[in-house]
Amino acid sequence: MFGKVAAFEFRYQLRQPAFWVIAILFFLLSFGSVASPNVSVGSGGNVFKNAPFAIAQAHLIFNLFFMLATTAIVANVVVRDATTGFGPMIQSSRLSKFDYLYGRFLGAFAVVALAFLSVALGILIGTLMPWVDKETVGPFRPLDYLYGFVVMGLPGLLFSSAVFFTLATVTRSMMATYVGVVGVFIFYMTTTSVFGSKPELETLVAWLEPFGAGAYGLATKYWTSAERNTINAPLTGLLLGNKLLWLGVSLAFLAAAYPLYRPSPRGSKLRKQEKLKAMAEASPDAAAPVAPLASPTYGFKAGWAQLVSRTVFEMKAVFKSPAYFVMLALGFAFGIAVLLFAGEMYGAPVLPVTRVVIETLGSSFGLIVLIIAIYYSGELVWRDRERRTHEIIDSTATPDWTFLLPKTLALILVLVSTLLAASLAGMIVQTIKGYTNYEIGKYLFWFVAPQAISFALMAVLAIFVQSLSPNKFVGWAVMVVYLISTIVLSNMGFDHILYRYGSGTGMPLSDMNGLGKFAGYAAWMQAYWSAFAIVLLVIAYGLWRRGAETRFLPRLKRLPRRLMGPAGVIGGLALTAFVALGVFSFINTNVWNEYRSRDQREQLMADYEKTLLKYEKTPQPSITDVKL
Repeated sequence: MFGKVAAFEFRYQLRQPAFWVIAILFFLLSFGSVASPNVSVGSGGNVFKNAPFAIAQAHLIFNLFFMLATTAIVANVVVRDATTGFGPMIQSSRLSKFDYLYGRFLGAFAVVALAFLSVALGILIGTLMPWVDKETVGPFRPLDYLYGFVVMGLPGLLFSSAVFFTLATVTRSMMATYVGVVGVFIFYMTTTSVFGSKPELETLVAWLEPFGAGAYGLATKYWTSAERNTINAPLTGLLLGNKLLWLGVSLAFLAAAYPLYRPSPRGSKLRKQEKLKAMAEASPDAAAPVAPLASPTYGFKAGWAQLVSRTVFEMKAVFKSPAYFVMLALGFAFGIAVLLFAGEMYGAPVLPVTRVVIETLGSSFGLIVLIIAIYYSGELVWRDRERRTHEIIDSTATPDWTFLLPKTLALILVLVSTLLAASLAGMIVQTIKGYTNYEIGKYLFWFVAPQAISFALMAVLAIFVQSLSPNKFVGWAVMVVYLISTIVLSNMGFDHILYRYGSGTGMPLSDMNGLGKFAGYAAWMQAYWSAFAIVLLVIAYGLWRRGAETRFLPRLKRLPRRLMGPAGVIGGLALTAFVALGVFSFINTNVWNEYRSRDQREQLMADYEKTLLKYEKTPQPSITDVKL
């Protein structure tokens, strides 16, 4: 029976869109890492794109991003029975708990491993592309791909699969499982980015890092390019110890799933059911008090009341969610951990002035906020349909904008609350380090306000994507692809601020001059992208799902009719402002001034060095005395 359950789960998962979306996505990512001349994962210099070192590094890096894919496949095997209502039917059969749990897990894990093969396939096909410089590609060595998949890939897949399968089995909640994904991700980022920067802790980090990247890095730390092109790291010493340690942890999680699993279906608490029954028996014939029907009102006052009440309702739904507090607490802890070592170089401390704290938070805490934005955009947009109350809600006379705008505002205000929490973390670290000059105004105007605008733009984009997606998982995948594409395209030279959504000119901080004139320059770009965000909201309003019709083409056909009114006017004004601000910004950056891309700036630096190289050994004047 165990084999039949595993085979059933394997066939079931192969038929799901999630498997094909995940496999294609990671194939394209690994293919782009090899086929693009501006992107490299483990290669570069004299190291081939298909070197053993590059293949191993690619499997280690993609293992981290594959956690979401693993969760979507493996964690759903038990939760699916609870959500579909088939759980009690299966539990009443003669199927044993062992066969049910581990047969399902084995079938789903086999699908995860099959999907992860797309990484090796993408690297292999990428090296065969005609535009790839043949001097950057080494000979085809099939054992290198096997080593990367089996030694570097599968142990990490087993760890993430075991952890999230057990978590989903115990909680019977995908939301709690995705919170676990965020927790593991933050744990990984803390151990690598914070403690990994300290040379004296690199061995400890190598043990704590669950995917083996730290241990592999230490094993190959002093390898030459020739060694990286020809040798796979032997499974000895720290690398072997790391693999065995986390293999044991994975098996321990799987073993814990058996005693912790409870086959009884989750539902309303017995105490709550008894209370409702007692209330019904106490007054079975009690009639509701009769009151005159309210007279409906329309106009600005009614619309404002709907906007406020719906926004408060949506915010309560988020703030009452345990997932929000868990993610906020994890982000808060991550922010403190990063700040404790901010500006520290080999043990030499730096005074934690507000400017240093804000710069550190801006570069480290933003990722947590983005994860919250992507996650809750799906939860807010799809909550009514997942609870099967959408037809009741959609049949009311409430206009569509009272659903779209409150969800967007609620998400923005949630993100602002995380920025305030980050500011609090900054002041706590300042206190710990003995710095008590809390400049709250700088936290608000240098950090909270600019970041709030940036994350508001991201919230609008996430809501827009979810409003067009067939389900929230596809919406999440699209947003992840978008975030990765911004990095890849920027490295490929597509880095102009006029087509990179939400980008700006930047505002360097100065304790002497504040923001200077840079805040004014940044305001032009913020207005430019805010206008575009309004256009996205208008389109999302026009394509908003309502009722039983969820197909995209019928909604697209009715879009022109939906825009024949105030929505079309707002969208037209926003589009006009977007174009006008774009023309002004283009003239400012490309006509009145010289715009240099990242590649052009690097070329300028190279030309600078070549031009001045002949003066390298020429005696230069030096400062002997300074009077201030």
